[in-house]
Amino acid sequence: MRDRKANADELKSGVFDVISHRRAEVIASAAMGSDAAVIDCGEVLLHTDPITGRCSDIGSLAIKVASNDVAAAGGEPLAFLLTVLLPKEDTVDELRRIMRDAEKECEKIGAEIVGGHSEFTSAVTRPVLSAVAVAGRLNGYRARKPVPGDCIVMTKTAAMEATVLMAERAPFSLDGSERAEVAEINEALSVIEDCRVAAASQPVLMHDVTEGGIENAVYELLSGAGVGGIIFADRVPVSGITDKLAKAFGVDPMRCLSSGTLLVVAEDGDKLVKDFSDAGIEAAVVGKVAEGGIYINENGNLREMKGSADELLEKEVQP
Repeated sequence: MRDRKANADELKSGVFDVISHRRAEVIASAAMGSDAAVIDCGEVLLHTDPITGRCSDIGSLAIKVASNDVAAAGGEPLAFLLTVLLPKEDTVDELRRIMRDAEKECEKIGAEIVGGHSEFTSAVTRPVLSAVAVAGRLNGYRARKPVPGDCIVMTKTAAMEATVLMAERAPFSLDGSERAEVAEINEALSVIEDCRVAAASQPVLMHDVTEGGIENAVYELLSGAGVGGIIFADRVPVSGITDKLAKAFGVDPMRCLSSGTLLVVAEDGDKLVKDFSDAGIEAAVVGKVAEGGIYINENGNLREMKGSADELLEKEVQP
């Protein structure tokens, strides 16, 4: 097969027959011969992210990762543009599988795929996806400027995305309960509902946790806001399967990919944790905003944080 974009038949069976229209804001969507979508949503938030790692559910992950960033910025994802680059040896079956995966995630969050590009090319040796998220303003969102004394709240557990990736290449067999735990984590990699709950609770500053993990995300959040703070490592929840896999790969859960985890700065951390709990989302107060530097307390020892690379990526154990 020569390098080429998907033809009309492949687009129909692999894309247009898969995606659905579900947002009133979308006036004109993806269609044969259409060069652009038309969306009426007032204030617009935009974000783009590529997925280049080898993973079995690349379609849904592309939607989750792009939507997490706009949601953490106070946005409600409405629509996505997807660029799908496939090895030239692949067929429309792979395109259809990826699009079904992405469409399933869009259905979950109430968004839709409105366009993009699909191509078979020798430029890639495995599927590569790039998602552009288009969002309106999240209802009730009020941005907070952090001040000393504010609480730092974290949802769910550390190293969530890393856990899913490590499980695919684990040097041991996972038992039934461990596989179920990984599947549950994989289903929870979106922070859209987390952001909706936080926005309804009180004025907040939010940041989703990606490369570099909790430690790097805290540094980015606080340094970007021009404040200092402290995180208590023993308050950061780590699941049992995450701990087991991290030890097997020799990585620190605090410094690994964690899409699905949301950091929130709020005045009333206890109320926010309760609001999350009422919505069925695990959360904990893990630190405080303060003046000065940004520190992590590990077993009573303070270490200043300077931002960190992702240990999982550094050790090249990402699939």
